[in-house]
Amino acid sequence: MKVNNVHELVGKEVFDINGSTIGTIDKWWNSWNQEYPGYFFGIKPNDNTRDTWFRGTNKLIPIYSDYIREVAEHVTLNKTTEELGRFWNKTIPCGPKTCPTDELVDMPIYDKNHSRVGTFYTWVESDGTYKNYGCFVDPFLCETWKVPYNTLMPVPTHYITNVTDTIWLDKTLDELKEYWKQHFNF
Repeated sequence: MKVNNVHELVGKEVFDINGSTIGTIDKWWNSWNQEYPGYFFGIKPNDNTRDTWFRGTNKLIPIYSDYIREVAEHVTLNKTTEELGRFWNKTIPCGPKTCPTDELVDMPIYDKNHSRVGTFYTWVESDGTYKNYGCFVDPFLCETWKVPYNTLMPVPTHYITNVTDTIWLDKTLDELKEYWKQHFNF
């Protein structure tokens, strides 16, 4: 769904397609997609949702604006809590090992030269497959590169080479900048 005023959604209660309460919208970020300017939202899960579907985490559950079915007094999604939980709890290849996706949320991202790129906040999936991960670019890089602030930039899934307490990429800052410049016209 196209969302016109993201500020109005912060603090609104979120329901899944079946009418079950998930939590409230706590944050929003711009999407890297310029053709269809969507948004990413972080839902703060309520106790029941967190403990039943999201492994007891206190992290924000990421959703894309395309997951929103309707906005009124509350936000209704076009997915069930079970569907969201399936992606949240999915394991993905991260270099030589696999990691649960939820462990990556809020983790710092570094390039292959050990320079900080930003923070992992979300992913984009289509037909059950992760297409990209969303990196909240470090504010210093946003200023230096003229990347819009509060925007998540895409990191292709195959760029991750390892995960410890940090996500490591197989690209340099210059390679990421060039990739974003070519594909996303910042």
